[in-house]
Amino acid sequence: MSHLGFNFYVPQRWNKLWLLTWFASSVALVVLAFLVPFWPTWLLSSIPLFLIPELVSIAKQDDSLPPLTHTIRHFLPNWVAFPLIYFLLGTIGAQWLGFQRPFHLGGLFALLGWLTNHLSVAYSRPDPFPHFERQWMTVEALPSELDPPGRAF
Repeated sequence: MSHLGFNFYVPQRWNKLWLLTWFASSVALVVLAFLVPFWPTWLLSSIPLFLIPELVSIAKQDDSLPPLTHTIRHFLPNWVAFPLIYFLLGTIGAQWLGFQRPFHLGGLFALLGWLTNHLSVAYSRPDPFPHFERQWMTVEALPSELDPPGRAF
C-alpha cells in the first residue's frame, strides 16, 4: 500500500506507545462524539485524550513524541487524511447539532476535504500552461521539469 502513499514505517526515534495512545485516543473521541453530549462530557473527555498529549508533544520538542498532526501526516496520504478528517468533522458536527442525517452532511464535508486537497496539490505546483500578455505556453515550450509523469510530448 506504500505505492498509494500509506506509510507503515515507524521512525526509529518515535515512541510506539505514544503512537498507540494517539490511535486509541482518537478512536475513543470519535466514538464518544456519537454517544455523549458535546458539553460537558465530550469536551471534558477531550482534555486528557487530546489536549494534554498535544501540549506535551509541543512543549517537550521531543522527536519521540510527535503531535497528532505529524502522526497523521506520516502514516496517511493527504488524499485519505483530508476527506477523512472533513467527514468526521461534518458527521460529528451534524450529530451534535441534531441533524437527522449526520452521515449525509459528513459525506458532503468529505467531498469538500477531497476538493481542498486536490486543489491544494494542484495549486502548489507551477502552472504548466501559464499565460502572460495573451501569450500561452505551448506544449513544445513546456519546461521539462513541468512534464506530467508518464506523458510524453
